Amino acid sequence: MLRPNHQELEGNDRYEGFCVDMLKELADILKFKYRIRLVEDGVYGVPGANGTWTGMVGELISRKADLAVAGLTITAEREKVIDFSKPFMTLGISIMYRVHLGRRPGYFSFLDPFSPGVWLFMLLAYLAVSCVLFLVARLTPYEWYNPHPCLKGRCNLLINQYSLGNSFWFPVGGFMQQGSTIAPRALSTRCVSGVWLVLTIVFSFQKH
Repeated sequence: MLRPNHQELEGNDRYEGFCVDMLKELADILKFKYRIRLVEDGVYGVPGANGTWTGMVGELISRKADLAVAGLTITAEREKVIDFSKPFMTLGISIMYRVHLGRRPGYFSFLDPFSPGVWLFMLLAYLAVSCVLFLVARLTPYEWYNPHPCLKGRCNLLINQYSLGNSFWFPVGGFMQQGSTIAPRALSTRCVSGVWLVLTIVFSFQKH
């Protein structure tokens, strides 16, 4: 608030700043004279144990000053003892923290949504479901069918769509939410497929 060369100046000319300019403008409009004086203790004003105030607030209460111009924060305690004008400056109180930059994108950045432990669990679940699906499809009689029952010589031909390759491919289609042309026929294989589809839904929600 003091000018760099304030020692060479006198009176109100020693001070500069936004508050000083605003005080000059008010004096021109309201036609009053003023003399700027710095507060003796150099504080804005806090209440003491005996009910007295220090700083600018204390000098206003004791009539040592008629007006205080500063970036004085409006509080409920101060409003009980002095009158404030309309706020001429608004400042927001905020907390600053360092932004986590993370690591640079790499070839395996697509694995970031899940931790390594989750990816390992998903891999084990995929292998388990594929193996169980293959075994169940082999044991149940409802997955064996004749694709050409009307052709002579092939009446006793039975095939099973859940070969080892298809058993590993079917869960991939469900995991990628793309489906598969292979549809389970037996109740047991449908139950295994349903469990896997539910797991893929859970994984997709956890990803977001």
